[in-house]
Amino acid sequence: MGVSSGLLEQQTNLEPREIMADTHGYSEVVFGLFALLGYRFSPRLADLADQRFWRLLKDDYGALNELSRHVINSHLIIDHWDDMLRLAGSLKLGKVKATAVMRTLQWAGSLSGLGRAVAEFGRMEKTLYLLAYVQDEAYRRRILVQFNRGEGRHALARAVFHARKGSCASATAREWRAS
Repeated sequence: MGVSSGLLEQQTNLEPREIMADTHGYSEVVFGLFALLGYRFSPRLADLADQRFWRLLKDDYGALNELSRHVINSHLIIDHWDDMLRLAGSLKLGKVKATAVMRTLQWAGSLSGLGRAVAEFGRMEKTLYLLAYVQDEAYRRRILVQFNRGEGRHALARAVFHARKGSCASATAREWRAS
């Protein structure tokens, strides 16, 4: 949830619409929260073949029947919709921190009722994302370029701070620690 903390707690005038992250930065809850907040979440997925595609109804989806065998629990979303909107509003207005929300949605390793509803909503968003990702090469390339830009920034920061092992130090600070 670090991605959403950084996004929601930023102190700039930037208004991003789409957020890219690495495989480890995603979950169905994250997809759901980002969608509720009005953002498009676009992670770079390493395990695309292992992803589940979801459908909203048990209807005939034609060529996608085999791909989307799993059905969204829409009743769970409907039952928690008002709470989901309140949660999104509280996050957007800064009334609650993203890390606190994740602790609330996930208690002792399992999701609360609201957490399960956000995850179900996230499954819909993730499926739409996966369909776009598989179908659109330009979209995949854009995600990779953006992700590589971020990785380049992190690599530069590591290179700059390598000699100091990740810390900024001054002569004054060294003298203070020595005394």
